[in-house]
Amino acid sequence: MKKLIFIPILFLIAILETTGFSPNLALVFLLILVILKRFERVWWAIVLIGLFLDFFSGLPFGTISLSLILTSSIINLINKSVFSGIKLWISISLVALGTLLYYLFLVGSSRLLVSLGSGEVASLSSFFQLIVGIGYNLVLTIILYYAFKKIFHQE
Repeated sequence: MKKLIFIPILFLIAILETTGFSPNLALVFLLILVILKRFERVWWAIVLIGLFLDFFSGLPFGTISLSLILTSSIINLINKSVFSGIKLWISISLVALGTLLYYLFLVGSSRLLVSLGSGEVASLSSFFQLIVGIGYNLVLTIILYYAFKKIFHQE
């Protein structure tokens, strides 16, 4: 039942992100979920929101999904193997790393998919854009981290 309620939230996040209202909202939302709940429990949400974003974006279908899955699984692996607890600074560090990985996977996978067919190539036009994106994601991380801690009743 909880998953059925969660689906419209994922759809709304995808719409907010693709309309430009909140760039990278889905990425930060998913990474915080992965950090707090583990990849194995939220993989379906990552796939679903990736498909929503693929549908609404102009990129080749599967580009965003693939990038989100790869990024989330790597962040989950790092979180499980390196860190023993969940703290704000750990979440901030993992989201910053996740943002960098996501951009690299997004550009790489879109180039690969375009070379196999047709479509638009994702690009990171400047280093400044990446730094601003990471900064924005860190502010969003702090907000979502405390919201999720309240929702999931974690200390």
